[in-house]
Amino acid sequence: MKSVYKILVFAALLIGVNIYAQNNSDYKTGISNILNAQNPDDIGVRSAVQIQEDKNDPLEFGYVDDKDILWSTTVWEIIDLDERVNFPLLYPIDTSVVGRERRPMLWWLRQEIEKFNIPVYDPGFTQGEFIEKVPDADIENIFKLKIDTPGGEERKEYAQDEIRDIITNQVDKFGFNPYEDDISDEQVNVLKADTLFWNTQKIFPYEISSRTWNEYTQLTDREFSYEQYLGFTNDIPVRIMQPDGIADPLTQAEINEYASVLEEILEEKFFVENVDYIFKNLRYEDMKQWLVKGMWYFDKKYSELIYRPIGIAPVTKPLQKNDDEDFGGGDNGGGNDIAQRSVPPEADGPDQDGDGLSDELEGDIDYEGAFSDPEVADTDGDGVSDGLENKNGFNPTDGSDGDDARNFIYATADDSADDGSMDKAQNQLKPIFWVFYPHARDILKKGQAFNNRNTSKYISFDDIITSRRFSSVIFKEENVYENREVKDYIKDNSFMRLLESERIKEKIRNFEHDMWSW
Repeated sequence: MKSVYKILVFAALLIGVNIYAQNNSDYKTGISNILNAQNPDDIGVRSAVQIQEDKNDPLEFGYVDDKDILWSTTVWEIIDLDERVNFPLLYPIDTSVVGRERRPMLWWLRQEIEKFNIPVYDPGFTQGEFIEKVPDADIENIFKLKIDTPGGEERKEYAQDEIRDIITNQVDKFGFNPYEDDISDEQVNVLKADTLFWNTQKIFPYEISSRTWNEYTQLTDREFSYEQYLGFTNDIPVRIMQPDGIADPLTQAEINEYASVLEEILEEKFFVENVDYIFKNLRYEDMKQWLVKGMWYFDKKYSELIYRPIGIAPVTKPLQKNDDEDFGGGDNGGGNDIAQRSVPPEADGPDQDGDGLSDELEGDIDYEGAFSDPEVADTDGDGVSDGLENKNGFNPTDGSDGDDARNFIYATADDSADDGSMDKAQNQLKPIFWVFYPHARDILKKGQAFNNRNTSKYISFDDIITSRRFSSVIFKEENVYENREVKDYIKDNSFMRLLESERIKEKIRNFEHDMWSW
């Protein structure tokens, strides 16, 4: 009787395994089982035995006690997807020509992010500090690239004037200035009762977006106040406009950044989708890099130098107007922004010197007490016309910024002879979001990348990242100088930055080597 019972139990288990195998018959892994297939449909289907033996869970990281870390350093790296060794992280970009088991790494993350299964962090903090989560309401557009329409770009050009008009209209509407410090509690209640104003159109104080905050070098606070706005719009722009405030004149760099903040305010609070901007779906071919933040540490318990990834971020190329069919391509939408820098402006009125600025406008422009000369095309003699300098935010009366002006205005996206222009094109690459790596491990373990060395044995994206099967360049390491990037202390020389990256790598390797030296 017992033997019969054992036979029945074994049969039930066998049937269960077969059912499990059938339920997973559509799960294919490359050309797995190709040598055992009796029919083409069997190629890639894992047998019941293989399914039972497969261990698809990510390798569990052991607990690391702080006192066991003898030495550590955190590094930030760029994985360039144009390098052949990094192709498995990007391809296939056309998923219609391969099996369902092969997708780019971003595809696997996207499935879980759009289901709100993986939290993502604001890309404005490009160093992966995981400070601000992306709100759920913004997840819908996180895989879309935003592009301004010609009308939106024109509004940005006159952002200062438009914001002034908006404030004037708000003052007329409420009968008092909603941004003054001395408004009464009753007036505050009036403002709160207007939900459109209070929730959407209240301008000041304005918290600069984390997406752009890291780009500013002159501003010291993310909160842009009404007093700063008044100081900026003064006849001579000053730092702040208060009786007890500092009325130092703004430098040209500060003027440029203040103007950018006003453009951001206009865009965020008053732009209308499909009128001032549109969204374009992200294409996998738009992916150019992955950023990886990780930590090297020496575990004295195991006497081993170990690498642990902390966060990853996908990086896309800048979206150009001629990339989008809605603008007709070419110059219909304004063309490439880089190319447009060197196009002289058209003067609105008589222009004796032909520099693109009318005589009347040049006479009204006041840069720190100096006027550009309406009879001289290049007032400061730096080799760039007054019109081009004014158009691109440089001072036409200050010859000391000539090198910067020339590098910026005459830069092209494919100009490899000028390190400065290449740096500017490179800086246009932006991360979409940051993901805390432990959150992504389970899904990246499911993702299968192409294995050049053995097509019968897949490799997961988690294996690629954790075992460092990629080529990268270190662009920052943890340091006493506020974790500054390599470009902050090695300027305008890309080759020297590469050498600095190799020096940092060598320092890490030498530490492990020295641990075993006598």
